[in-house]
Amino acid sequence: MNFKVALIALGLAGALVGTVQAADNTVSKKITLTAQINDALFVSKPDGSTWYGTEALEATDYTQKKFSKTLPVRVWSSNDEFNVSLAQPLKMSNGTYEMTNAVVGLDEQTINYGAPLSVTQTVAGVGGYDQIHNLNISVDAPVKTGSAGTNGSYSGDLVMIFEPVASVEE
Repeated sequence: MNFKVALIALGLAGALVGTVQAADNTVSKKITLTAQINDALFVSKPDGSTWYGTEALEATDYTQKKFSKTLPVRVWSSNDEFNVSLAQPLKMSNGTYEMTNAVVGLDEQTINYGAPLSVTQTVAGVGGYDQIHNLNISVDAPVKTGSAGTNGSYSGDLVMIFEPVASVEE
């Protein structure tokens, strides 16, 4: 009987080692999920559910001296007014050169770094104001200096802050 017990114990030990080795081969995956609810302001693409990722600026003509892009931005706000500002100046570089004269605007108004732009919404929506604005971005190509050419891919981050304005109670 001791031989049978020893054989069963050996078999169980082998099964446990196999289980431990299988556990060492697992793959852990992580997805960070976020959601934000704001009953005063919501900013998105016109579809109302997503935001922009990477966008390519396009040359305004064949000389490739100026580049621009217009993106429609939907803003829902509980009040008819909101502020928008740049969290940092727009800088686009390729590591050697930097695009110059960056201008960011909403509709016909320029957004300056460090100075919030006040925007008044005029289109009433469900529970507030819901309007599509044009975000206009333009930059000038760098001027070649020395022997390094200006060809290449330029990139940068446009970081904007949208803030609700508290309504004034009378």
